[in-house]
Amino acid sequence: KTSNAQWQGAPGGIVGRDFINLRAIMISGTSMLSHRRRLISAALSSVMQPPSAQSISSAAKCNTSFARSSSSFMPTESVRNAFNKTSKNFNLRKFSVSKDGSSAQSPTQQTTAFLLSLGYSNAVSKGIIDALIQNGIPHSSLLGMVKGLAGRYEVGEDAGLETLAASVKTELETMQGKEQLKVWFLPSTGWSSEGEDDDGFGIPTIHSMDRAFPVQVHEGTNLADIARFGTSENCDVLREYLECACNGIMACSTCHVVVHPEWFDSTKPSDEVSASGVDQSKIGTPTEAEQDMLDLAFEPQSTSRLGCQITLTKALDGLVILLPEGSNNLMDDIPFDG
Repeated sequence: KTSNAQWQGAPGGIVGRDFINLRAIMISGTSMLSHRRRLISAALSSVMQPPSAQSISSAAKCNTSFARSSSSFMPTESVRNAFNKTSKNFNLRKFSVSKDGSSAQSPTQQTTAFLLSLGYSNAVSKGIIDALIQNGIPHSSLLGMVKGLAGRYEVGEDAGLETLAASVKTELETMQGKEQLKVWFLPSTGWSSEGEDDDGFGIPTIHSMDRAFPVQVHEGTNLADIARFGTSENCDVLREYLECACNGIMACSTCHVVVHPEWFDSTKPSDEVSASGVDQSKIGTPTEAEQDMLDLAFEPQSTSRLGCQITLTKALDGLVILLPEGSNNLMDDIPFDG
C-alpha cells in the first residue's frame, strides 16, 4: 500500500489543486491550458460539496445519447469545477492501467464496463468518459481515474464520480428537453407543528412564506439529489438542511422533509399517485418501508416524507416543502471504534 507520505506533498511545496503532472491536466475553469504541463502529487480526496457552476454543456451540437466519438465531446466549466472538488492531491500515475495484455478490451471499453457495473446508463457512462478524455486524461489512465473517482464505492464512500455523473445527467436532461420545475423550500422559522393527528404525528402549520427560497430543477429528479448534486441557485442553501447520509438508498432519515399540506394527499399511497387516472399534483403517503425510516426522523409530521422518495413531475411544479429544524442521523451513534 502507498503510504500517506508518498501520496502527499508535491515537489517544491506545490499544492495539489493548483498543478498537474505531465500526463494529466489541471481542472481549473479559467487557467487550464496555462497549467497543462505542471506537476501535482498526492491522492484524490472526497468531494466537499457538489459543483456550484452551471452544469456541463456540450461545445458543439452533442446529441442526447452521446453517440458520437469521444473526441467530439467538449465539457465546459461545470466539468472542470466538478474536478476542482475532487482533484486535490492527485497523481494520475498512481492510477495508470496495466499494459500486461491480459485483456482484449480497450481502456475505453474497460472503463465503460466498470461504469455500467456501478449502475450508470450507457449515455452517462459515455458522457463521463468523453469529459475525461477532452480534459486531457490519457486513454490508458481512464479506468484508473474513474476507479479513483469512485472511491470506496463498495461501502458507499464516493470520491467524486457521483458528482461528475450528476453533471453529465443534468446536461443530458437539458438536451432531451426535460422541463425545469420550481420547488419552494421553507425553513423551520416559517412553520411549526401544532397538535397531533390520529396517529400521533404533528400537524404542520405555516406562519409565513417570507423566508422560503426557490430551487430550479429538472423533472424526474428527486429532492435528495437536488441537495446532493444540484447546481442551480440556492442548492447550496438546501444542502445546509438536508444531509442525505445514506446516498439515497432509504437507509436513514437525514433527507426527511415535510410536504406542505396543500400538496399532500393522505388518502393515496405514494406508489399509486403516479398511476393513470390518479391526481399527480399531490404527493401521497409513504410506503411501509419508508415509514419505518420516518419513525426515526426528527419530529415527524403527518405529511412527512423522505426526500429521496419524492420524484418531481410536471404536475408538481411550484411544490412547497417544509424543512425540519433538525435531523437524526443514526450513523452518528454507531460505535465504529473498538
